[in-house]
Amino acid sequence: MAKFEMTGLEGTMSFFEKLGEEAEKAEDQALKAGGEVIKKHQIDNVKRSAKNQPHIQDNITVGRPKETDEGKLVEVGPNRKVAWRAKFLEYGTSKMPAYPFIEKGGDQGENEAVSAMEKVFLGAIKG
Repeated sequence: MAKFEMTGLEGTMSFFEKLGEEAEKAEDQALKAGGEVIKKHQIDNVKRSAKNQPHIQDNITVGRPKETDEGKLVEVGPNRKVAWRAKFLEYGTSKMPAYPFIEKGGDQGENEAVSAMEKVFLGAIKG
């Protein structure tokens, strides 16, 4: 008959608790890294106006990670200063066609953003 004895459970539990805390930090860092990639693609896809006003390119931001019903996310796009103008570019108007730089940037940068996020997670796991 085999006998099984388990010792050192406190250390194991402490290890997994620490691992959970590090994973949560890595999750936020990974989301920000992915957001920065999408931001770069959005900037590349929006034209700079010749007008003397705040430019959309200079005002695209990556928000803080936040929890939603679907999971954690970061918002990437024009800040409040220029968002009202950006919607006209993204969706167009009755006198102007749409130039969807937000959606296009997300589509173009999706794989690269996932890779950036994976890199952060792998770095956290390897520790």
